Amino acid sequence: MALIKKNIWLIFYVFTLFFLILFATLSYLSWKNIYKDYQTTQENMVKLIADSTRSLFKTQETILNIVGNRFLEDENYKNNPRAMTTLNATLIDNPSIDAIALVKPNGTMTFVSGGYDVTKFPNLLEQKASRDSFLATLQSTKMVFGRTYYFKPIEQWITPIRKAIRDQNGHIVTIITAALRVKDSFGSFGVNSDKEYKHNIAILRDEDFYFQYISNDAIDNTVAYSAPMPLKEREAIQNAIMKTHHFTMDQFREHEYLVSFVNTDLSGKQFLTSLQYDKTYKLWISASIPLNIIIKDFLQRFSIYATIFMFISAIFFFLFRTIAKADDKRNADLIFQATHDQLTNLPNRSYLQKNINDWLYKDLPSFSILYIDLDHFKNINDNFGHQYGDYLLVELSKRLKAVTPHDATIVRHGGDEFVIFTYITHDENLLNLANTIIETISQPYYINQLTLIIGASIGISKYPDHGESIDILLRAADIAMYESKKVHNHAHIFHDTLQESYLKNIKIEHELRKAIEHDELSMVYQPQIDHTGNIYGVEALVRWQNSTLGMVPPDQFISVAETSGQMVKIGHFIIARTLKEIKEVQTTLGGIHFQTSINISVRQFMEVAFLEQLLEAIKENKMNQIAVTIEITENLLIEDIDYIIPLLNEIRKCGIQISMDDFGTGYSSLNMLRKLPIDELKIDKSFIDTIVEDETAQTMVQNIIAIGKNFNMHVLAEGVETKEQRALLTSFRCDRFQGYYFAKPLCKNDLIAFFQKYQNERT
Repeated sequence: MALIKKNIWLIFYVFTLFFLILFATLSYLSWKNIYKDYQTTQENMVKLIADSTRSLFKTQETILNIVGNRFLEDENYKNNPRAMTTLNATLIDNPSIDAIALVKPNGTMTFVSGGYDVTKFPNLLEQKASRDSFLATLQSTKMVFGRTYYFKPIEQWITPIRKAIRDQNGHIVTIITAALRVKDSFGSFGVNSDKEYKHNIAILRDEDFYFQYISNDAIDNTVAYSAPMPLKEREAIQNAIMKTHHFTMDQFREHEYLVSFVNTDLSGKQFLTSLQYDKTYKLWISASIPLNIIIKDFLQRFSIYATIFMFISAIFFFLFRTIAKADDKRNADLIFQATHDQLTNLPNRSYLQKNINDWLYKDLPSFSILYIDLDHFKNINDNFGHQYGDYLLVELSKRLKAVTPHDATIVRHGGDEFVIFTYITHDENLLNLANTIIETISQPYYINQLTLIIGASIGISKYPDHGESIDILLRAADIAMYESKKVHNHAHIFHDTLQESYLKNIKIEHELRKAIEHDELSMVYQPQIDHTGNIYGVEALVRWQNSTLGMVPPDQFISVAETSGQMVKIGHFIIARTLKEIKEVQTTLGGIHFQTSINISVRQFMEVAFLEQLLEAIKENKMNQIAVTIEITENLLIEDIDYIIPLLNEIRKCGIQISMDDFGTGYSSLNMLRKLPIDELKIDKSFIDTIVEDETAQTMVQNIIAIGKNFNMHVLAEGVETKEQRALLTSFRCDRFQGYYFAKPLCKNDLIAFFQKYQNERT
């Protein structure tokens, strides 16, 4: 049942598709049947007309032969009243013949039956409509029929048939000609075969493609019979026959095929045409019907099928909608939960991805993004618990809704990060809105008799000035936000200076993706000296020499690697290359052992299989686990502390030491430090730089050393560059030193030389 509910509309679509296929199949078969019926009817019609026409001409030819022979046998036959009565009676019995005439070879008529005055009849050689066929009669021994034309003396549209009567020597004695009434001869065939008058029947002469007969009353006879069928129309018919039946017109003539095809006339109207050739009399007999008549007939039947289909579909639709409607609210709730933050009910990152087209579409107006990051929010969670932090976020979301424009969209983008989309684009108005938001957020929050105060830093980017994709715009706003964080509770709009930095980071990101494959990354090692002057170990530092960018400092590309998701891959490289090279150094130096510190990024550390991969790399390079130190930063502590502390304890149990890098610059507190299994604190170089002349720096360093000693940790000072700095740190009881005073970061071979030289100097 759950599966049915889940896929209810899929089932409906399957049913609908089934009935649609059934409907389409029935409609298709119906169309084929209707089309076939029309085609069969029309082909039978053409066959009937062809047979009737052939029979008509044979009959008329027989009459001409009989009458011609009578005139040949008896020159006075035409003057015999009894013979003329018989001839007229024959013509009455054969209504298709209007009259029979005798014509001299020079075209002059000498006799016309039926009582017509022969002197009023034209010379057939001088008459354009009859000249060609008359000349053909003089050359032929068979019956010849001429073009259909309007013969004024008898006021009829006629088709003349002629035959030359020759003596025993083959000389023409006379030409006997008969005038066939078009309507009474060919027209009767059309009437008998086409009871509904839907079809256009035509008979054409093959020699010149003049119409002998055409049944379409909509066409003026004068137009129809005075010119041959247009060449383009003939070519269209030939192409249609070739396309449909794949034979040439010569093959058509030879075999007297009866075929049907769809063709288009010069006006663009389509017809179903049936065509047959009469080889005996060299005639084309065709019948055609407008395709829209067939379509109309089909649509009548189609409408019945469509009504049934729609009725069944409607029943199924209402049935399935009734089932689905009950599930809609639950689905809507699930979608809302997936696309909205459960705590604040604000849209979340998933909502942003699903509905990004609300802000990015064709011809969209300009808009702005405000990227809000809360200052010191983590301290509230750490010091008072997540319950207070959650309550504060709920109140903060209410304040944001109250001060943002009604058409703005507020998204909770992360733990303490919010994104606002607004159509405000003027810089001054944007900064006013941002400052209003900061002031509103910075107002005290009163929770269970506690007064909590936080701040906010805001970065602003604008479409399309700062990018045309949401990722680029968010990154630009994020860059501007970090600029604001330098002073806290400020807002910055992404500007040209940041743009240069941003574009540089984009270039770095692009080139960095190829760095490992192109073997551009390398490792250097900076020695660490203990308070007795002995070498304690080295810190592994990655270097990047790019063919385009040159030497890129770590402080530039490491942050880019972090934000672009490449740090994990680079981190794996650092571990593998460091362990391999350090093992080679130790082997070269005769198997001596020293500590190797490897910096671990936050993202790499948070990988599920991080420890397993680290141990596998140590084992693969046959390193001693106790000779490896991983360096983490205080920034790691803003992640999931409940996951981090057990993992650090597990690492510690494996014998791997843990060092906290850049101590004093991040987020750790004494309470947090007490819980962490840290072996070593590293004092950041920024404190060492001014330690000689700055008493405040001295006090800070002494305090850090004291903290380390109190928690049984060793303390290492970074950035030691002078003898005075070392002496002062020694007096403060600092355990270890690292810096240019002792050695700069060295490649593997230089590190070997340094060890050898240092050992020699010590001995």
